[in-house]
Amino acid sequence: MGGQDAGRLWHNSTMSSNRMSRRAVELVAENRIREAIEEGQFDDLPGLGKPIPDIDEPYDPDWWAKQWIRREGAGKLLADRFGKDFWSRK
Repeated sequence: MGGQDAGRLWHNSTMSSNRMSRRAVELVAENRIREAIEEGQFDDLPGLGKPIPDIDEPYDPDWWAKQWIRREGAGKLLADRFGKDFWSRK
């Protein structure tokens, strides 16, 4: 093997030994979440204890766009431009 090949092999073996297993990543994530809960970092989140809006509605692939339009107040502009049935279109 030449110098270039030796460097490539060293790089790959180093990367493999530094990678965490999937289970190790899961454990780290679970521990961080548990610690955050214990510290109360999730206690004052907006919407705590309230139902998730539209959770019982059928799936709509454009939900995010419609939600953004409502939030930004662009609904009237779109209804004026594209018609009042804009929200019911699929």
